[in-house]
Amino acid sequence: MQIQQVINSLTTPKDPTLHELTNDLIQESAALAILNRNYIVNNIPADLRVETSGVMVSSVLDKLLYTVFRHAQNSVILISARVYGMTILVHVKSKGTISPGLPEELGHASLKAKNSGGIIEMIQCESGHASVAYCFLNEAGAA
Repeated sequence: MQIQQVINSLTTPKDPTLHELTNDLIQESAALAILNRNYIVNNIPADLRVETSGVMVSSVLDKLLYTVFRHAQNSVILISARVYGMTILVHVKSKGTISPGLPEELGHASLKAKNSGGIIEMIQCESGHASVAYCFLNEAGAA
């Protein structure tokens, strides 16, 4: 019985970590980030696992990151995440020029997050810096 569990654990592919998922999404939008002269830093812990639907989280993060990369210019964009109990907070902070259309376009990502039980909030400073937070319940079966 124990041998079968070991074999299953070796042959069953593990879900990617949030760090790996974010790296994949950054790579997909790399051309846009380069075009806008943005420098992206993925500071999400390498071992942070997503217990809820990875497809749902990936979909929301994809829309969120693409929108930020599109509206940021000459920016350093720092992506980080923290766990608070059963909740994960992904924080995307831009230090550079942000176009005024960012809040409106984030509405689409926000709606996607809301439909899956999460939330996206944004703060834009007068200096042009922006901070976007995506919070979701990280438990199997959520959403």
